[in-house]
Amino acid sequence: MKDTPADSLIRLIYVSEINTTESSVFEHIQSHSEVFNKKNNIVGFLCNNTENFLQCLEGTKAAVTSLMQRIFKDTNHKDVDVVFAQRVGNYSFTDWRMHSLNLSDLRWKQFSTHVELGEISPFKPEHWPYWFVEHFIECVKTLDYSTLAQDRITFDSLGYSEVEKKLASDNVLFYIFLCVLIGSTAVILLYRYDVVS
Repeated sequence: MKDTPADSLIRLIYVSEINTTESSVFEHIQSHSEVFNKKNNIVGFLCNNTENFLQCLEGTKAAVTSLMQRIFKDTNHKDVDVVFAQRVGNYSFTDWRMHSLNLSDLRWKQFSTHVELGEISPFKPEHWPYWFVEHFIECVKTLDYSTLAQDRITFDSLGYSEVEKKLASDNVLFYIFLCVLIGSTAVILLYRYDVVS
């Protein structure tokens, strides 16, 4: 890449370990990247689970290199590994937004079925060979963002899956049920021992 002119269009993909337990990091990355990428004509996507990021960036060599310098210094990332960087003839992604796709184990099954990846192990980009990273990128490029909600593969800034949201709402229902059960038991005991008549 040293001989590639600064204004040439390149594609760069890196994998890193997530170095934080704060869920707000995903919201921060999403909002920050939208502003920066639109301003610098960078497109692509960011995938993550609870352990790793995999990001594809397309833009001029100067813009992508500048962004990567910031990512290398970002304490939310650890062990940043550039999988490949190459010059390309045109953008692969027509939407400038940096979509953020959560691929936790539950979501990976939905995603891999959606893009016909087959029975590949869950999202483990740090162990994927180069050829599979390329294949994965081609699969992500086929996603129709307008129909993702219908297919239950959603992009959201915090990376919570629909299943995780359902479980959270079910916990609320569980606590309501528990309160009703305790209240009912207390009333029955009060009547049984003639505390109230």
